[in-house]
Amino acid sequence: RETAKVYGFSEIRMPTFEATELFCRGVGDTTDVVGKEMYTFIDKDGSSLSLRPEGTAGVARSVIENGLYAGAMPLKLFYLSNFFRREKPQAGRSREFWQFGTELYGSSSPEADAQVILLADGLFKKLGLTKVTLRINSIGCPECRPSYRAALLDYFAQYEAQLCDTCRERLQKNPLRVLDCKSPICSGIAKDAPKTLEHLCGGCEGHFEKLKSLLDECGVEYTVDPSIVRGLDYYTGTVFEFTVDSIGAQSTVCGGGRYDGLLASIGGPGMPAVGFGM
Repeated sequence: RETAKVYGFSEIRMPTFEATELFCRGVGDTTDVVGKEMYTFIDKDGSSLSLRPEGTAGVARSVIENGLYAGAMPLKLFYLSNFFRREKPQAGRSREFWQFGTELYGSSSPEADAQVILLADGLFKKLGLTKVTLRINSIGCPECRPSYRAALLDYFAQYEAQLCDTCRERLQKNPLRVLDCKSPICSGIAKDAPKTLEHLCGGCEGHFEKLKSLLDECGVEYTVDPSIVRGLDYYTGTVFEFTVDSIGAQSTVCGGGRYDGLLASIGGPGMPAVGFGM
């Protein structure tokens, strides 16, 4: 909380459950979170509710419902809350877990991306965590994503029979999700798939180059990793992860990026946004 406030972020608190539709529209019904992992139940009036599986969609709903987008920009919020996912029991994963996250609305600049990354990096340093590695990528915008999607479909078509059932289903809805599959066979096939950075438009390429120069100026070490696409459908442009190799298979300790289309997708105004969950 202290670190977030130094960066000008204010705390926001959300309900433990939301309308299920919020997560289907915001997070994406092709994601594992919505398709397999949500705790969903029917309320007495017949409506469907879900325990919150992540924070960004709930914050976006609150920003719209309370008109927070009408105030001074950028709007900078953070949360520290418990979340729920019905995952397979595995090392580093719990069905109820705590997450710290930030949401910055109203700025499309690379400086906004750099600010949330610097906040996360500074927090790891303050906690005394060593051997934390930052990996960054760009997955493009609505302008350049169609050509990349076509390239992915063309590549994966030759391996469709070898993909797992889930990825064959994902292929037509959102082929980027295949790149995020943890199956050894699917990840092996995805290793040689076309890279997002090869299909960026001029705007996305310039944004990513500026972000890299800002991180260089601030002395933040990073690796460009084209395999990072993040597991939720709302991401566009910049995506990043902080990883620690010493904690086993679930090595990602912080993940985030830009989601400029999220607010509009759930009925709000078009507004750029960037943030992370830790």
